[in-house]
Amino acid sequence: MERVRRFEFVGGGSAKFWEISSQGAEVTVRFGRLGTNGQTQTKHLGSESAAAAHIAKLINEKLAKGYVETRGITRPPVLPPYEVPPVPGDGPVDIGDVRLPPGHRLNGDRPMAPPGIETISAPVVWLTDAAVVDAGGLLYRLRGPCAEMGLVPMLLTGMEGDDTRPWDGHEFSPTDPRRTDHFDAGQVLADMWRQSVSEEDDETLDPVQPFGLEFPGMAAAPVVSPPSGFGRLFAKASDPTDDRAVLATLRSRRIGLVAANRAADAITALGWSGAVNVHQDPALMSAVLRSWEDRWIARVVEIGFDTLTLTVGISPPDRETALALAAEHFAFCPDNIWQGAGTVVAYAEALRQSRIWTFWWD
Repeated sequence: MERVRRFEFVGGGSAKFWEISSQGAEVTVRFGRLGTNGQTQTKHLGSESAAAAHIAKLINEKLAKGYVETRGITRPPVLPPYEVPPVPGDGPVDIGDVRLPPGHRLNGDRPMAPPGIETISAPVVWLTDAAVVDAGGLLYRLRGPCAEMGLVPMLLTGMEGDDTRPWDGHEFSPTDPRRTDHFDAGQVLADMWRQSVSEEDDETLDPVQPFGLEFPGMAAAPVVSPPSGFGRLFAKASDPTDDRAVLATLRSRRIGLVAANRAADAITALGWSGAVNVHQDPALMSAVLRSWEDRWIARVVEIGFDTLTLTVGISPPDRETALALAAEHFAFCPDNIWQGAGTVVAYAEALRQSRIWTFWWD
């Protein structure tokens, strides 16, 4: 079967694509400016093995030049200029009825950005100088007034053994969070799944049973509406958007104010690289996180050196839905299964009652 792989480079005034495919011993490349049909060239390599070696060589050359594989999803060649919402200045900050202790703006480090992705030079985050005792509780109170300022409150934690990393060490490189608009969560998850599951390696297939090589599709979340008005006084069901009880357990953490419109976009706005061993571009991850926000009211509340923590408003109502959701989690963070529950089936059981999701990348 012919498979087309697509790569794009957007930056420095350039916006171009490069595609490569093969059929038997023939290798075809198509290239040009984004938004055009480009040019096509075909070359016969004599054998399928020679064609495969040639493809690998050309792909490595493109990656070295800063091209990024898009996996079938095209980014626009040009976005309108991005105006970063202003973050507070150095010192203590008053937002709504919350007074935060002294903090400071942080700048990222341009070389930390994914290849081919333009970075943001303006500060995109303000961070308290020290841990705050009731950090989770304050985060809840900050959400409303921060949203009016184009900011998202976030708990930002450091690496175990060296809490200066990544934030004080500037191990991040801010990027335009609007890039996330051009990725489809289902397609992203399917691509992530294929990266982790191999037909030739039973060690990758066994943990994902009853699923196989193909991503099984996204889980359908039940429609849940929070009680409103007078009915709220008598409703037995809790408000799925109210995560105060879980946030109250997240104490003694530094609080960050990130220039982004929603929690799912924070890792892209920051240019977080904590999952770089699995996912180079955080915009792909933000597409998935947006979908989880919409379907499960699962919101990122804490970003660590290589970890993410989400509070969850809706749990899967049955075993089948839990299994499908567990498959999404495996695609997003295979270490949660490989170095955790061991199988998707076991992991799914834990999701049935969980009000907090944690992810960790080795």
